Amino acid sequence: LHRVDRRQRQMCIRDRAKAAQVVSTQSTGTSTMEKPIRRVLILMAMRAEAQDVIKTLSLHLRTDLIFDPCLNSVCYSSGLLKDSYEIFLLTCGTRIVNGLKREEGEVVVDAVGTTCAALAAWEGIRLLKPDLIISAGTCGGVGSKGANIGDVYLSTDSFKYHDRRISLGDYKTYGIGNYPCLECPNLLKWLPDLKSGVVSTGDSLDNMDPAEREQFYHNNATVKEMEAAAVAEVAQLKGVWIIGVKAVTDLIDKLKGTDTLAQDDNKDVDHLIGGSNYDDAADQFVKNFTLAVNRLAETVPKIVHFLLGKNPSQC
Repeated sequence: LHRVDRRQRQMCIRDRAKAAQVVSTQSTGTSTMEKPIRRVLILMAMRAEAQDVIKTLSLHLRTDLIFDPCLNSVCYSSGLLKDSYEIFLLTCGTRIVNGLKREEGEVVVDAVGTTCAALAAWEGIRLLKPDLIISAGTCGGVGSKGANIGDVYLSTDSFKYHDRRISLGDYKTYGIGNYPCLECPNLLKWLPDLKSGVVSTGDSLDNMDPAEREQFYHNNATVKEMEAAAVAEVAQLKGVWIIGVKAVTDLIDKLKGTDTLAQDDNKDVDHLIGGSNYDDAADQFVKNFTLAVNRLAETVPKIVHFLLGKNPSQC
């Protein structure tokens, strides 16, 4: 037991050293991580978001990797490519909805939100040992900052929370997060259609309350989503680089998409994503979601292949 404890302490020390290197690089602009990016982990919350990315990258299901069975995470990979490159895609799995049953049995949904994303990230790093994580998925965008439906954004600056408010001294800044992301100016030059902006995370899909909205804009954010900051916190703890790639489904300052749908809590999101014939707002959201998922499937593989083999300073 003492030997196990020593090994665990040594692993924590190693991970903290790696994390310090990541933070140092972000703050000083000098690279302390010369290892090329050979293993990329794409982390996505929803199956509907991931399916086309899996097809475009020709990934196959991995049943040989032993993830914690409680998480229901599903892993796909490319297998070893040239120069020992490997691409993984991990979804956050599914969860049973407590307190809700139908005649056919328990209700199961995709495991969206920060808790599930953090757990999946921890397991993904533990088993797959990636050099870089891509937190990919759909998001809300700020129209007044130039966002349009279907735009794909690359994270910049740092990942922040807009709903983790702890108004108590230093805890206020801790609550916001400010977890570092890998800046990729060369990627933005190479993919001119790719936009960039600060990604802000919260655990609600619908419209923000006044305090959340104030914090969101204080974060100077352009992208509103539900997982990236939690993944980035784990990535920082484990000393792994991370970027966010998010495609816009709705404009949070134009009341198009999820904010509009939030006005009617009786809408069934499962049916909505399936494309059932609801009101105009629901139909529009389905079209927006489909467009955003298609753009992810086009863009994420290009980003992955650009990053593979490069040092962080070359990105």
